[in-house]
Amino acid sequence: MASHSSPTKPKFRVAIWYVAPIYVPGPALTRIPPSGGGVGGLILATTIGKYDPSIPIDLYEAHDSITTTGAGITIWRRTHEIMTELGLFNDIKGTFTKPPESSHGPYFRRSDIPEGGYEWFHQRFRYGPSQMHRQEMIAIMEKHLPASCTVHFKKRLVSYAEPRSEALPITLNFADGSTATTDVLLGADGIRSAVRKTMLELASDDNKAGEDLRQYIDATWTGMLVYRGIFPAEDLRKLDPENLCLTEMVVVICFQSIVTYPVANGTLVNFAAIIADPSLKGTPYEGHWVSDTTNEELVNAFEDFEPGARALFQCCKTPSRWALHVLKKLPLCARGRVTIIGDACHAMTPHFGAGAGQAIEDAFVLGRLLAHPLTTLSRVQDALSIYQDIRLPFSTSVASNSFEMGWLYIFMDPGHYDGTRQEGDLDERGISAHERAGMEKLKQTMLEKWEWMEKGGAIEEWGEAELRLKEKAGI
Repeated sequence: MASHSSPTKPKFRVAIWYVAPIYVPGPALTRIPPSGGGVGGLILATTIGKYDPSIPIDLYEAHDSITTTGAGITIWRRTHEIMTELGLFNDIKGTFTKPPESSHGPYFRRSDIPEGGYEWFHQRFRYGPSQMHRQEMIAIMEKHLPASCTVHFKKRLVSYAEPRSEALPITLNFADGSTATTDVLLGADGIRSAVRKTMLELASDDNKAGEDLRQYIDATWTGMLVYRGIFPAEDLRKLDPENLCLTEMVVVICFQSIVTYPVANGTLVNFAAIIADPSLKGTPYEGHWVSDTTNEELVNAFEDFEPGARALFQCCKTPSRWALHVLKKLPLCARGRVTIIGDACHAMTPHFGAGAGQAIEDAFVLGRLLAHPLTTLSRVQDALSIYQDIRLPFSTSVASNSFEMGWLYIFMDPGHYDGTRQEGDLDERGISAHERAGMEKLKQTMLEKWEWMEKGGAIEEWGEAELRLKEKAGI
């Protein structure tokens, strides 16, 4: 994609280091390491280009095309607002299974009863979630990249060098031995971020008397494994024509958990099924983070589930297995004229379905700050500092609560209901008073943790960011 020249000299040049993960099945069971999903980098370029088309943007992609893994993605109200603001919503809404304007949400079930589980509760949001195929979203975003953006393929960043003075550019070092320069570097390069690594190494060298910031470079294993798959809805319909997963988002909880929903206008079913061992939290994971696995392994891992859930696994012939890793809560995400967004900054578990949404919120606030007329090259550091102060506390709190939610889903969060059953005082469903009370308390805890989804959003955060930018400029 060729960039268009601007009639006026741009205030600075921006480089976005973006990595779209590619799943490579095969006998070696290998995969390019998970790198975020890519939506944050594309939204960042789109936002900058929309609000200041004079800024040249270099988008560096490690692979030979812009693509991603073929999985579903959940779009919540906060993300809908950004898509509308950027003029993307009309393109993406045609792919939704449910209209976002309606009140709807996931159905929660307890499913560890082989002969049949029970519906626990239906969580309804005023502005319900919408699901779509991730590749469809990437294709739409690519189409909306601004003319000011030049995409460079097959360029894998390994590090960068800070300039010796504010007037000099940042040097980018690529795996093929080549280099490039930029005024501002934005890392949207996922959980194994090269930008984060270099940033924290440099910050640690400057902070020798304080905390060793290198401890935040590497992601840690959560003790969770997630089996992911996507298959034709017709396959499930043949096995179980009344299965709720054909039309609704369903969250199944017990001593493992499942999240499933239809995508591609209901023609495909996407699911993620999680098993976990809290004793393994923080231990090294031996093997590839993502690999092919067998249908037999998937079915055996969830053999105690009710028939409707087991039917999902029968349909998934080629599942993949992911070792879920997260980041420690970062003390910073910006340094000089460099910052990070999305999984590079706050990689999280999928229990809120919020990883991509938080990356998009990062990108919108950061993009608006950089495109603002007050943000000259000399004020870039101010803009990045404001981005950090507004977005980092919020996104890391979402990540922390998502992690805790994962343990609530499988009855393994200390101090909460542990899933045990007792005899006596059974209702018409055969559920004891002990279980009813425990599940009700658990439900209330979960609903409280979901409240953030209905509040605020990046549009409001941008308003606060602009006020702070004006204050720093003395306006």
